[in-house]
Amino acid sequence: MVDDDFAQVVLGALATIIVMWFSRWREFRADVGGAQLAGREKMIAALQRLKGNSEAAKLPDQMEAYGIFGMRGTGLQRLFMSHPPLDERIAALQRGGLR
Repeated sequence: MVDDDFAQVVLGALATIIVMWFSRWREFRADVGGAQLAGREKMIAALQRLKGNSEAAKLPDQMEAYGIFGMRGTGLQRLFMSHPPLDERIAALQRGGLR
């Protein structure tokens, strides 16, 4: 019984990591799509505006990995982030697309 519970926790954590990776990947893809529709510079400006707003809106540390704003993405927490940090999204667009 204990082994089953342990396996469920471990497999659940691994599944969450995979889902969050896919979510971050989709955000990069959405940024590229937005850049194609509105223009790369406009998309970068929009993300920079979001970044400016994020400094005013601070999530509690326990919820930070699930928000768009204010993500530090350090250590293990980075694996559970649903959105990539805005700095990384901006840098990816400045490089010309996906990383």
